Amino acid sequence: MTYTPAKKIIFTLITLLLPFFILLLIEGGLVVANVGHSYPLFINKVNKDEPVKYLQPNPDVIDRYFPEPRFAPNVSPDTVYFSKQKPLESFRIIIQGGSTAAGFPYGRWASLQGMLAQRFKRLYPDKNIEIINTAMAAVNSYTLLDFVDEIIAQQPDLVLIYAGHNEYLGIMGVGSAIGGKGGRLATMLHLAFKDWRLYQLMQRAYSKIMLGEQPLQRNDKSLMSQVAKEKDIPLDSELFELGIEQFTKNMSSLLAKYQAAGVPVVLGNLVSSENGQVPFSSIGRVNWQNIRSDVLADNVNPPVFSLTSDLNSEDVAAYYFEYGLYMQAQERFSEAKLAFVLAKDHDLLRFRAPSQFSQIIASLAKQYHTGLVDVQGLFTKHSEGGIIGNKLMLEHLHPTIEGYFLLAEAYSDYIVKQKFLGTAANFTIDQARADIPLTQLDALYGEFTVRKLMNDYPFTEPNMQANKTISLPKSRPFEQQALIKRIESKDWLSVQKGLLVAYQERKEILEAAKIAAALSTAMIDNHQASYIAGQLYQDLKDWQLAAYYHKKALLVNMDDITYQLALAKDYFFLRLYSKSLALLQKADAMTDESSPQKQVIAQYIRQVNKQVVTN
Repeated sequence: MTYTPAKKIIFTLITLLLPFFILLLIEGGLVVANVGHSYPLFINKVNKDEPVKYLQPNPDVIDRYFPEPRFAPNVSPDTVYFSKQKPLESFRIIIQGGSTAAGFPYGRWASLQGMLAQRFKRLYPDKNIEIINTAMAAVNSYTLLDFVDEIIAQQPDLVLIYAGHNEYLGIMGVGSAIGGKGGRLATMLHLAFKDWRLYQLMQRAYSKIMLGEQPLQRNDKSLMSQVAKEKDIPLDSELFELGIEQFTKNMSSLLAKYQAAGVPVVLGNLVSSENGQVPFSSIGRVNWQNIRSDVLADNVNPPVFSLTSDLNSEDVAAYYFEYGLYMQAQERFSEAKLAFVLAKDHDLLRFRAPSQFSQIIASLAKQYHTGLVDVQGLFTKHSEGGIIGNKLMLEHLHPTIEGYFLLAEAYSDYIVKQKFLGTAANFTIDQARADIPLTQLDALYGEFTVRKLMNDYPFTEPNMQANKTISLPKSRPFEQQALIKRIESKDWLSVQKGLLVAYQERKEILEAAKIAAALSTAMIDNHQASYIAGQLYQDLKDWQLAAYYHKKALLVNMDDITYQLALAKDYFFLRLYSKSLALLQKADAMTDESSPQKQVIAQYIRQVNKQVVTN
């Protein structure tokens, strides 16, 4: 048989493409047979016998990176519901990042999503703003990049990113025990094929045969204590440079995709504790109290500062940290700060991003014309001597409640100044601070969680046995009972409802209002929860937040006269008389002549008309 050039080309194409077609057939068969899994970033919020109106971040999305769920860490994005069909008048913000962007250890109301949502109720009371948080613990730039296409599909008007601390020891990090292997090329191929059912099948078979990759233990040990594989990553080492490369290339690809889609992005530089956390690789080598007492007693002079090269790598971080303590005790703050930053950068156990990452973020922001928020500068401004410590940081990098407030302030201030949502109402930082949405239970839970975290490696020496008993923070009996239920993962709604009743009985209206507001947000279409929140804010004479929740209740149940009258009252005290009058007239038209409410409504209308004439 002779081959013409055309036949040779056809034969070559068949030879090359046949294996691909066979793989497609196998893949199709596996999908039909329901082998393997798909873990989209967003899933439907399903209500029985109702059409799907809302989406939410997938609580199981982390499983997409592992051959089986048992290999995945127990982390997930917070449950935030948003409209499946984006409303024309809405402004949609999507947040990406790790545990800090997610609000650890306090939860949703400390996160960028929770803090900004509260702030925007005051700044933009007439705007429909959706804020969706995809942040979760242990993820890094690989996950952020993997989410981009699904985020773009949700038509965001703005994306906020705060990330970088998990590049070395987060999921798929260069020094991580969870999914980090084979380098960036291998990881990118894994991300490209992870949704193929055939690939998932091969992964599971490999895991079962090799048994080299054991699942993370779902026990009392912290995630931090389980992820460190390459424990020693010296500054400028090969692994260190691989982390720099990983972060730079992934973030560059991510920003290029957003730029191509026309989605504005705001990046934040990174902040972590400077004097409040001994470098992890130096724990047991630095005696804080002795150094401080010696310096204050003028017993010891500090060593001469130098970029030393004659120390072992594990001693360098301790050297700089001790020097920082000496300088701080003598109120030589600029020298102390430099030493503390060098101590962090030389920490061999990289649970904090090195200083280079903030420089990379600034460079990428300039290259891709994104917004850049100086989080580090704001934290420095609010720290004694310009040194970031325990006032704003709980441990190595998670902020205190005040720290989380400042993180949100940094982004909020930028959004307001850039007028992404138009002109904002006047609202000072001190007013916003009084408005922090965290409840007392959130604060107690955060305190307990940090105690538990710091009771284990890497906050303790590797050979030390962690104390199994973690004391509960001091609180009143009813709050302690609620805390225990939250620790035991009891039903969140029932715990919150119990607290709402308890605070109302004790006339602690502000705390009750925060609980009711949380319930209103969690039960997105529950108009009764929104109405209760509005009533509590009325009791506080906080007419703006009362109007926010009464309006939310009325949007769900437009014909409820009680809701109309409540919102009309809010508008009256906000001096929005035309809006108040319109609601009262609508309620009047809907009220039967024989109803006792008829006279009450008429009286309200007269009061509003009197104010209109007077003003």
